[in-house]
Amino acid sequence: MKSLIIAVALASAPAPAHDHPGNHAKKGEHQNAPTSFEKQPPSGTWAKCPVSGDVFKVAPDTEFATYNGRVYAFCCPDCKPDFDKDPARYADKR
Repeated sequence: MKSLIIAVALASAPAPAHDHPGNHAKKGEHQNAPTSFEKQPPSGTWAKCPVSGDVFKVAPDTEFATYNGRVYAFCCPDCKPDFDKDPARYADKR
C-alpha cells in the first residue's frame, strides 16, 4: 500500500515544463525582449514566450505562430498549443 501511495504522489507531481537553461535568459536579463515580431526573427534573437512569459533565445527548432499580422515565438513545444487554442488571450494588446 505504501508503494502505491508513493507512485500516485509521484505521478501527480508537476513536471518542470520549461527546464531549458541553455537558451533561457538568467533572471532579470533581457526583460525587454519582445513578445511578438513583424516577421519571423532569426536564430539568436531574444524573445518572450507569450504563454509562459519566459525569455529565451530563438533557435532553429523554435515554433512560431502568426496572429493578427504578428509573429509569436514559443519557448517550448508545450506552449504553442495553448496559444493556438486562444490566441487573443496571449497576444499583444495593441
